[in-house]
Amino acid sequence: MKYREAMRPGLGAGLSQALSALLTVLLLAPKPAAAQEKLQVVASLPVFAAIAEQLTGDLAEVVEIARGDEDPHFVQPRPSYAAIVGRADLFIATGLDLEMWAPTVIDRARNSAIVEGSPGHVVTYTGIKLLEVPETVSRAGGDVHAFGNPHIHTDPINAIIIARNILSGLRRVDPANAATYEANTHDFQDRVMRRLFGDQLVEMLGAETIFRLARNYEFWEFARNQTYQGKPLTEYLGGWLAEGAPFRGRRMACYHKNWSYFSARFQIECAAYMEPKPGIPPTPGHVRDVIEIMRNEHIPVLFAANYFSRAQVERVASRTGAVPIMVPLDVRGAEGVDTYFDLIDLWVSRLAETYATLDQPGDN
Repeated sequence: MKYREAMRPGLGAGLSQALSALLTVLLLAPKPAAAQEKLQVVASLPVFAAIAEQLTGDLAEVVEIARGDEDPHFVQPRPSYAAIVGRADLFIATGLDLEMWAPTVIDRARNSAIVEGSPGHVVTYTGIKLLEVPETVSRAGGDVHAFGNPHIHTDPINAIIIARNILSGLRRVDPANAATYEANTHDFQDRVMRRLFGDQLVEMLGAETIFRLARNYEFWEFARNQTYQGKPLTEYLGGWLAEGAPFRGRRMACYHKNWSYFSARFQIECAAYMEPKPGIPPTPGHVRDVIEIMRNEHIPVLFAANYFSRAQVERVASRTGAVPIMVPLDVRGAEGVDTYFDLIDLWVSRLAETYATLDQPGDN
């Protein structure tokens, strides 16, 4: 029997009325609240964006202005940057005289929420022991940074302090999700400490104890002078510091003073610089002087950020017998360098492999 034939009289009208009533209920019912928009975070440099991503997870959209393979001193402000910053809830910058272009971008953005001094403005250097603070400030010294060397992220201990400063900003602008940001920051700190010092030493001394020593550059003296079961604590090192043993206590030539904090943490000295003064391009005469120093003092490596002239770095290295190592200074500055951990992994592994090879018989 067909359905239409089996339907009782009046059933069609009743069904129509029921559907009409249901539709009315649906139309009048309160609409569900729209999904909360993600927090908008803008960082001056990719490394700050990468750390912010670790802290925010899927609660924020994080973008950076400078490219990872770009000299952070000389970013050219574009109208598109102002548009990005204009939508930001949080803006992250070093806070030193590195991103001299950042105030221009902020002014053009006309976003009062992220101007300096506002809750949405984060400076990452707060609490970091700055190196190379000049006694006097004069352009005769080159591109002098009045407050100290601004390349703070090259020391993983500083990355923890940077993360804590970003956390403070996140708490201010998004207190509802503070607990999540705090948990993520704790996780980031723990991973950095274990990756830098190794699990064994962290378990022995506690991460916070090591952190307090390390942030004041007191760790190496402490570890060399303290023993456990008859061995100095340095023998219990793991992580990046253990991987860096082939170049610890060694010397290299550097292009620019990018690596001061890395040098202090990993105990490798930049003994000569391609730039005669910070930010001043090398003259032919100075290049000749650097070549002579590298030859006479047997400096085996020339270390440079990959935004400098590869041809020039390789030419100097070839004339001195040194190995040229060019690496990104920042996250996303080369393929596969997507996180802060990738960045430090690359620096440490390239230097360690090079010095280990140089130490093999017949290679010196």
